[in-house]
Amino acid sequence: MSEVDDLRRELRNRGYLSHGIERWFALDPWSSRAFWLELVLVALKAGTLIAAFGALPMTAVMIFRNAPLSAFETLALFLTYAAAWLLFSFLLVIFIALVLKLRPALPIDTPRALLAISFGASALLVLPVAIWWYRFDTAPETAELLVGIALTAIFFLVATIVVSAALLSFSIYELQRVPAIHQKPRTIPMAVAAVALIALLFVPAYAVRERSSIEPMVVTTPTTVRVALIAVDGLTSEILQSRPDLVQALRPTATQAIGGESTTERWASLGTGVPTSAHGVRAIEGVRFRGGRHILQRVSRSEIVLMRAAPLVRIVRREPLPPTVRKRDYVWEIAAARGIPSLAVNWWTTADEREGALTSIGQESIFGAAKGDPLRVDALATSRFLTELDRRWPRFATVYLPALDVILNRVQNDQATQLAQSIRALDNLTSLIAQLRGRGYHVIVAGLPGDHQLGQAVVASNIRFNTPPRAWDVAPTLLTLLGFPLSSEMPGRSLIAPPQEPRIASYGPRKAAITAQNVNDEYYKNLKSLGYIR
Repeated sequence: MSEVDDLRRELRNRGYLSHGIERWFALDPWSSRAFWLELVLVALKAGTLIAAFGALPMTAVMIFRNAPLSAFETLALFLTYAAAWLLFSFLLVIFIALVLKLRPALPIDTPRALLAISFGASALLVLPVAIWWYRFDTAPETAELLVGIALTAIFFLVATIVVSAALLSFSIYELQRVPAIHQKPRTIPMAVAAVALIALLFVPAYAVRERSSIEPMVVTTPTTVRVALIAVDGLTSEILQSRPDLVQALRPTATQAIGGESTTERWASLGTGVPTSAHGVRAIEGVRFRGGRHILQRVSRSEIVLMRAAPLVRIVRREPLPPTVRKRDYVWEIAAARGIPSLAVNWWTTADEREGALTSIGQESIFGAAKGDPLRVDALATSRFLTELDRRWPRFATVYLPALDVILNRVQNDQATQLAQSIRALDNLTSLIAQLRGRGYHVIVAGLPGDHQLGQAVVASNIRFNTPPRAWDVAPTLLTLLGFPLSSEMPGRSLIAPPQEPRIASYGPRKAAITAQNVNDEYYKNLKSLGYIR
């Protein structure tokens, strides 16, 4: 028996691949069925091993993000990711093997070249995990980060071993000896490469997020004005002009609506003053496994397996969700963080909160108590708004009223019912404006057409503006009224300040922790009954 055969047997005893890949390298790729059979078998073996370890970090991250999950949902999640990794790694191994077979000059007998091929293939496998993980809306908690990095490092090492084993068998046949790289322990270079790769992929990304949380310096101008913003979803210029009482109380101006794919996205743009790319609120979807009890609500924006592939084979079904993550503060949160007493009721992506100068009442309690009745949503929001207004007497107050949009665009009713309910919603608006003006507040009413609703957006106020208002100008104008500078991120302008008013670069990310909470089941059902989720 030759020296090469002895070395080959010894390497097989150390855990390298079977005789199949060694036979395969001696066959002609274009005339032998055995060649393709051996190639497929070897790629399946390598792909299965890679898939098992590739699915682990992604499954672990999804469990952290979407807990609790049942045992069935956890297993289904792992198998779905594993199947995708099997297909991807199967094709990658075949590609590498064909390149090496058809280009025999590639396996140079140097440690550097062979390590480069092994590490390059492994890095190509790990890169999708890094991109997928980074594309979540929120950064990972410490436990998730540690577990994810550890499992990703293990995945990298396993992938390196599998690719290196294939290279070893090929190199033996091409060089008729064991290459130098395989005659030395590889534990240390593999571990160093894994650490370096993880650092290159993950550390800079999360370091940037950490640095971006530094609070900017803001110089304010003291003011004593009291201002209230009423946001009316579904209110257009045409509807407002049909009510002489509203036209008499305020000076309405038709304007172009803020662009966006969803109601939440458009109103977040109006309330923050910045576009979707900055505030991050957008229409999102979760997935539910067939037979599963839970909706996976936290899904990466680069999720291909669960959001595209799995629905095609009916493993999961996609379900719309209300956004729960916002990366920029609303105007009243900016003011409250710097000592201006502020009140906000019923706005999207807000929660019940009483902290410092801010009193915030989120949608979950109001929508839940309304039991699917849109007029009751407005009534409850208005009642709680006025109660807190009289209790705390804030300098800034705002309330979001969605009933008109739900009546006109989201629930199916006959025209007589729509008309009667619309009149009641507008009567509630007229009464609220009168009560706010009676308490000494300047009032701004902003109306945006609902999804697929005809008509123009409208801005109305008892404040005299210097120029015709646009929907984008609401947030900058409110900041000026409260004595705050505008930011360069805002496409709008202040309607009461000089055109060249100095701006700061940005108000930065939210001061509160940007966390993604799972949607309450009762809140979810009420959003369905009101037509926000179909």
